Amino acid sequence: MPKLSANLPKGDADGLGPIARDLIEFPHRQHVVIAVVDCKGVTTDFDTGATVPTVRIRRIEVVDRADLPEAERLVRRALERRSGLIVLPLDLEDELTVAFKRIDPKTGELLDDEPVDTTPED
Repeated sequence: MPKLSANLPKGDADGLGPIARDLIEFPHRQHVVIAVVDCKGVTTDFDTGATVPTVRIRRIEVVDRADLPEAERLVRRALERRSGLIVLPLDLEDELTVAFKRIDPKTGELLDDEPVDTTPED
């Protein structure tokens, strides 16, 4: 299983600035981003022979609200391709629905201005 490097790209390649305030004020609100990654390095456990790649984020951008319906479609397609499932299990479908539920899938418009709390229920 790959590990994720803790560092974000420097300069213009870090597109998270526009949501920094929102991340502070609403830490449980989910955001959709698109990232370009590569391998920063590989760690080898000499006892087991296991090798683990470390993923580096080369560029990351926040998906605009108007583009969320298309982003949702792309995430669903990639997840279906990776999992080999044509119909996603209900729990995965629900997780994706929560991430995109404030967006009208036909217009891409924000349905309300209320923050959505995505904290898992007990």
